[in-house]
Amino acid sequence: MALLKVLSVVFPVFCIIGLGYLFARFKKISLEPIIEVLLYLTIPALVISSLSRKKLIFDDLATVSFAALIVVLGTGAIAFAYLSVKKRKDLRGFYLPTMFMNSGNMSFPLALLAFGQEGLTVAILYYIAISLLVYSLGIYIAKGKGGLSEMFKLPLIYASVIGLALNFGNIEIPSPLLTTFDMLGAATIPIMQVSLGYRLHSAKLQYPGMSIAGSVIRIGGGLAIGWLVVTALGIEGLNGKIILLSSGMPSAVINFVVSHRYNVNSDLVASTVALSTIFSIVTTPLLLLWIM
Repeated sequence: MALLKVLSVVFPVFCIIGLGYLFARFKKISLEPIIEVLLYLTIPALVISSLSRKKLIFDDLATVSFAALIVVLGTGAIAFAYLSVKKRKDLRGFYLPTMFMNSGNMSFPLALLAFGQEGLTVAILYYIAISLLVYSLGIYIAKGKGGLSEMFKLPLIYASVIGLALNFGNIEIPSPLLTTFDMLGAATIPIMQVSLGYRLHSAKLQYPGMSIAGSVIRIGGGLAIGWLVVTALGIEGLNGKIILLSSGMPSAVINFVVSHRYNVNSDLVASTVALSTIFSIVTTPLLLLWIM
């Protein structure tokens, strides 16, 4: 029964990603406008909608955010050790796909299907922390400086502040406005999944050794560090499960976008993103079977 429940959660997620991959075989489109719609409209709406529903405890927000930070820094440390052994410290781009997981495209639908709206809300808290790290630390790794200013150019941070202020201030959004946020936010998950599948179609497997190592660090290392954090801090219940789920996700597509924009090992990054996502077809059901 547990296996059937896990498969019922995983199948729709990978099925929609697969449809995006197949769509790319028959139709060529530009993903840039779609990504813009996600970043500037649907994701902020989903953040506000979700954060306005479940009453948050500040300790939950701090715990989930701290766990996300430790997982990112921990996998970065593992990547640094690996590159030191390989004597390839010039591969700055290797850090991106190992440190920053797909806490949106995959974590959102998995959390929603496995744990309901409350699970999605916790996953969004984790995603907010990771997104802020990507657009600060991630860009600093790729560019050298300027990451902090990039973070303030996206509406995610402002939507997060608004959502958290409404939540902690016990302020109710008027029903028609909340419905608007709900409808717009509902488009986020399927669009993200289709976009991921479409992007994976154009990814080529290069640097197989480095890509395999990066995938193992991202999924295995991330999950191990997530487990250490959850165990050390005694994080139980839904928070602990979502931290483990998100920490064990494959590399995020945004890593390729950042590496391509700043011209830092983009082929290696794309290869690692693709390979870790393929690995996750096996690792994700096992992870869910463990935590559900």
